[in-house]
Amino acid sequence: MDGAIRDFEQYLDHRYPGRSTAKHYVNDLEHFQQLIGKPPRSVTRRDVDAFVEDQLTQGLAATTVNRRLASLHHFFEFLADRADDDTWANPVVWRRHRVKEGKPLPRDASDVEVEQLFAHIDHPRDRLMFDLMCGVGLRVGEVAALRLSDFIPSSDNGAGARLRVRGKGQKERVVPLTSALTQEWEAWLAERPAVESDAVFITRRKRGISVRGIQDRLAHYCRRAGVKVTCHQLRHTFGRRMAEGEMPVPSLSKLMGHAQVKTTQGYIAGAAVDIRADYEAAMSRLEAERPESISLPPVDGEAVDVSPSPPEPETDDSGAAAQPLESTEELSEDLSRFWDGLPTWLTEPLVEYVARQRRRWKPSQREHHTRARLYTLCPLWRWLLEERGVKSFATLGRRDVQAYVEARLEAGRAASTINRELRELWAFLRFLEGRGEPVSPGVFRVARPKESKPLPRFLTEEEYQRLEAHLLDQTAGGARDDHLDRAWFYLLAHGGLRLGELRDLRLGDVDLEGKRLVVRDGKGKKDRAIPLSEATIEALQGYLAVRGKAQTDHLLVFRQRKLKPELVQYRLGRYGEAVEVKVSPHRLRHTLATRLVNTGMEITSLQRLLGHEKLDTTMIYAQVYDATVEGDFRQAMARLEGEDKQQPAKMSLVEEFFPHICEPVPMRC
Repeated sequence: MDGAIRDFEQYLDHRYPGRSTAKHYVNDLEHFQQLIGKPPRSVTRRDVDAFVEDQLTQGLAATTVNRRLASLHHFFEFLADRADDDTWANPVVWRRHRVKEGKPLPRDASDVEVEQLFAHIDHPRDRLMFDLMCGVGLRVGEVAALRLSDFIPSSDNGAGARLRVRGKGQKERVVPLTSALTQEWEAWLAERPAVESDAVFITRRKRGISVRGIQDRLAHYCRRAGVKVTCHQLRHTFGRRMAEGEMPVPSLSKLMGHAQVKTTQGYIAGAAVDIRADYEAAMSRLEAERPESISLPPVDGEAVDVSPSPPEPETDDSGAAAQPLESTEELSEDLSRFWDGLPTWLTEPLVEYVARQRRRWKPSQREHHTRARLYTLCPLWRWLLEERGVKSFATLGRRDVQAYVEARLEAGRAASTINRELRELWAFLRFLEGRGEPVSPGVFRVARPKESKPLPRFLTEEEYQRLEAHLLDQTAGGARDDHLDRAWFYLLAHGGLRLGELRDLRLGDVDLEGKRLVVRDGKGKKDRAIPLSEATIEALQGYLAVRGKAQTDHLLVFRQRKLKPELVQYRLGRYGEAVEVKVSPHRLRHTLATRLVNTGMEITSLQRLLGHEKLDTTMIYAQVYDATVEGDFRQAMARLEGEDKQQPAKMSLVEEFFPHICEPVPMRC
C-alpha cells in the first residue's frame, strides 16, 4: 500500500498546492495501513469496520474518525479512477461506517478569564498577538503569518486602519482594527528590532515567530494568571462577544473568515443571544410570583477556580480508575448473569454488539445504557427461544416477532414499551446483517403498536410554589448540603436540565459573570448554551463558596466525588413528599417548559433552551393552560376589533367603479 499512498500524496500536492491537505490525508492513511496492512485491492468493508472500532476504542472523537474515513474514501476513489475499473467498489460505505457526530459549541473563554490573562501580559509584542485573536478574531496561524506590508493605514476618507489576513485555503480577507489595536501595532513596531525578515512578530533570534512559539507564550501567561485558555478560545471569545453585540451573521462570518455561515451560527448559539431576552423576560414575570428568597448566612470559603480543565478518568466506587469494558472477554465476565443459559451462537454476537455500542456512548452513560439494552434483549430472546423454538438467526421470521408483540400486548404492556423493545431488536439484527449473518427481511416489517399521547406530568403553579418554598425553608441553615441542594434544584427548575446533563456539568461550563451555562454533549451529542436566572446564580455562588476541593472538576460534588443522579432523585423526592407533591427531575423540566410558555416565552426560544431537535417535542413538554388560550384569544380579538374601528368602512366594488349610481338622490319638495 506504500506505493499507492505515495501516488495519492503526489496527486494531492498537485491539486492543493501550498496547502497541508496532503500531509493530513497521508497521516490518516498511515494509521489505516498500520492496523490493516493489506494491499488496497484486498481491503473489505469488514476491514473498515475494524478500523472504525479501533479508533473508537482509542477514545478518538467522532469527528476525527469521520475525517479519517473521508481520507480513506477519497483514497479508494482515486485508485479506482486511476485503474479505470468500474467494478472496484469503495470499501468505505458512509451509511454503515459513519460515526454519529454531536454539535459542540465553540469553547470560548469567559470575560473574567480574559481579563485575568491580559493583566499579566506585559510584553508589547505578545499583547498585540493575543489582542488580534481576541479583538478581531484572527487564528493563531494567521497571526504568525502577518507581514509588515499587511498593515493598511487609515485613509483620508475616514476609514480606520485595517489588516490584510491570509486565512485557511489561502483565502485573503481584510479586517478592520480598533484605535486601541492600531496604537498597540504602532507601539510594537516602535520597539521591533530592525531585521531582514518582514514578519511582524519576531523572536529573540531575529526570525518570525512560529505557531508553536505563540502557543508557548500563551501557556506561559496562563500559568502566571492561573487560567487555562488556548489561542483558539480567544478567537471563539471574539465571536461570542460580537454575537452578544448583535452583529449580523453575514458580516461576522466574513470578518472571521468562515467559508460557511453555519459555522458562524455556532457562535450565536454559544452566546445564547437568541433565547436570553425571551428567557429573562419570562423569568422576570415568574420571579414576581416567587416566594421571598430565604437568604443563607454568609460563608467563609476559598474561591473555586471555574476555569475549564481536562476531564478526569471515570472512577468506580472504590476511587480507582474504572476501565471501559471494551474487550468481549471482560464484558462477558462483568455481565454474564444477563445471558446465563443462552446459546453460544447468540451470546457471542450479543457481547460484541454491546461492546461496540459502549464505545459510542458517553462514559458516564455506558453503565446505564448497557444494562438497559441487556434488560430488553436478553428476556426477548429467551421468549423467542422457549416459546417459538428459534434455533438460529436464520430461523427467526416475521411471525415469530409478531407473536412476541401479541404476547406482550396480552400481558398488558404499554405500546411505547413494546416499540422500544422492537427498536432494540431491529438494531441488533442490523448489526448481525453487517457481520454477514442471514437475517430475514420480514422481521423488519412487523407493524408497531400505535402509541397513545399522554400529557406531560408537570406540577401546577401552586404545587411548584409550595415545593420551592419548602426547599428554601429546609435549606436555610447554610450547611454545605443546603447550598448543594439549592444549586441542583434551580439548575433543574430554572435551567431545564436533564438529570444526566446535571451530573456531567464541569466547573468550566459555568460563566456566572456572563450569566450563562454551557451544556456539553447533551442528548444527541449536542452542546447548547442556556441563560441563568438570578435565583440560579445566587444558588451557585453560595454553593461554589463552600464546594471545596474534590477529586474531579465536576461542578456538583458530594464527598469529593461527582454527584450521583440517585442522590438528587432521592432528595428531591423527600422534599416533595413533605408537601404532598409527587416530583422527579424530569417533571421539573416539564414544569419549567409549561411555566415559561404560559408566561409568554416564544416557543422557538423554549425549544433552544431545552435542547429539542424538533418543535413538536417542545409542544409536548409545554402544555398551554386553558386560561392562557382564552387570554390570548381575547387579546387578539381586542386588537382586531380595535383595528376595525380605526379603519374607514371598505368601499364596495360598485361604489368604487360607479360612484354616480350610488350618489344620494336629492329630495324634491
